[in-house]
Amino acid sequence: MQPRIKLGLTIGAIGLVLNICVAGFIGLCGPVLSLIAGAVAGYLTTMQEKPATKSDGARAGAISGAVAGVLIIVGQILGGIGALIYIQSTGAPTLFGDVPSISSDPAQLVGYYIGGIGTGICFGVVGALLAAGTGAGAGYLATTEQTGSIPPTSTEQ
Repeated sequence: MQPRIKLGLTIGAIGLVLNICVAGFIGLCGPVLSLIAGAVAGYLTTMQEKPATKSDGARAGAISGAVAGVLIIVGQILGGIGALIYIQSTGAPTLFGDVPSISSDPAQLVGYYIGGIGTGICFGVVGALLAAGTGAGAGYLATTEQTGSIPPTSTEQ
C-alpha cells in the first residue's frame, strides 16, 4: 500500500474518533479538525515518500489529506447523530427549534434526524475539502526540489 493511502487512513482513523467527540459537543469545529488532520497527513506523506518536485509533493499530500478527510466525514456524521440522540433523550435545551419527543409523530422524527444527518454531511464535506487542500499545501511546502545534477567529485591524485 502506498504511504499516502496508509498515512491518510491512519490519520483519518484518528480524526474519525476525535471528530465524533468534537462533533458531538460543538459541530462547527469539525472542519477545524479536518484542517489539522489534512495538514498532518500531507506533511507525513511528503516526508516518507520524498517526492522529486513540489507539484508531486502537493499531489501526494492532497491524496493523503482527502483520504483522511473522507474518514473524518464519518466521524462528523456519527458525532452529529450522537448529539441529536443526547438532546432528544435528555431534553437538553437547544438554541433554536423544537426537539420532537421519542413518542411524537414519525414524520417529525424522520425530519429531525435527516436534517441532522444532512448537516453532518455538509460539515463533513467541507472538512474533507479543507483536509485535501491543507494536505496539498503541506505537501507542497514540505517538498524540497531535487536537482538532476550530480555533485562534483574530488579528482585529487
